[in-house]
Amino acid sequence: METNYQGFEAWAVGKIMAIEKPNREAMYRVLRSLWLTKYEVNFVALNEEVIMVKFGYVEDRNRILNMMPWLFDNCLFAMLPFVKDKELETYEFNFSSFWLRIYNIPLEYMERQIAIDVGKAIGELVAIDWKDRNGGWTEVMRLKVKINVSNLLRRVVRLVGRNGVEMVCAIKFERLPAFCYYCGIIGHTTQKCKKKEGVSDSNNLGLQYGNWLRALPMNPNQNRGIWRNGIEIVSTQSIANDTK
Repeated sequence: METNYQGFEAWAVGKIMAIEKPNREAMYRVLRSLWLTKYEVNFVALNEEVIMVKFGYVEDRNRILNMMPWLFDNCLFAMLPFVKDKELETYEFNFSSFWLRIYNIPLEYMERQIAIDVGKAIGELVAIDWKDRNGGWTEVMRLKVKINVSNLLRRVVRLVGRNGVEMVCAIKFERLPAFCYYCGIIGHTTQKCKKKEGVSDSNNLGLQYGNWLRALPMNPNQNRGIWRNGIEIVSTQSIANDTK
């Protein structure tokens, strides 16, 4: 008989961050098939929005949390470590980590301190993905940043060069869930946006956001051995603070 199965210390709490909720049972099946955990994962709906995710192994839970964001039907499923006696209302599901690609940074600024400054300007910097084994990039800077998904998505980050000239650097998000092209917030589409209800002419919305915020998936057969050769964890507070 297995004796390594763990209790609530291996659990997580999740929430679907979308106005229109997907089919839960279908989501459970898909996530189980993707996660490949040591023990079967059980999902328990605590209310209309919050779901208990019962992992049987702490290492499985931590691995899955570190691989966020998780999407189903283009909806963000945000998760946090379960904390005994913590009220559900106090979990900050609106903070989630995403891998971002930062473009238009001159080659001479592709360095660690600039990466830290850029990450902190966007949110809480979690990790840096060094593109090659010498710790440098050539075309794009790749960072994992925790952001507040209740706020507007950042489209650019501004840097001031050593010569005092401001640079506007474009941001693209990997695995970005459904979001509104009108208000720039994750969780609903443009058609469901309440902020545009007063606009009579849909052709004159003046959309400030678009599909161009999504980073194209990386082909696993291309650049093999170049991407993800060295992930530097910058912030370990995300999980550690939630488990105290």
